[in-house]
Amino acid sequence: MLRHFYNEFMAFVPLQLPQLLNVTTMEQPQFYNDYVLLTFPLSTPIDLEEVMDILEDDMELIMLYHHIPSQHTKFGHASCAYSNPSFGQMFKVNVMTDGNEMVNAVKVTIYDSLEKMCADVNLDMRLHSKSGLFRYKRNDSEVLMDFL
Repeated sequence: MLRHFYNEFMAFVPLQLPQLLNVTTMEQPQFYNDYVLLTFPLSTPIDLEEVMDILEDDMELIMLYHHIPSQHTKFGHASCAYSNPSFGQMFKVNVMTDGNEMVNAVKVTIYDSLEKMCADVNLDMRLHSKSGLFRYKRNDSEVLMDFL
């Protein structure tokens, strides 16, 4: 079933986000038991805010957070967005900045079950909550409602 979700994702989503998900530069997919991890290096680095706007506006993904690990560095600012499971696709997108505040790669995790996706999204949030601060953070009840 995971292969089916991967094929569906690859057939439609890169066409909607060509500036972020270039299949010609994509690294080899990493298949695990209940998810597949995709890495899309960007040919031209993009500003984090622009990436977040693209994910929200062009794909209508749900923003989970914009995390700032330290106010003393531009490196490591991270953002996560996920698909609305009611639209039939289950994936999340993670990006992180380099020292120039630019995103160089997009990581996508595709899931084969709603339970695994929900658990992973919540784990992602908990791990980022341990340090730094959030410029934006979706609250736990909102995340839970997205999966109901």
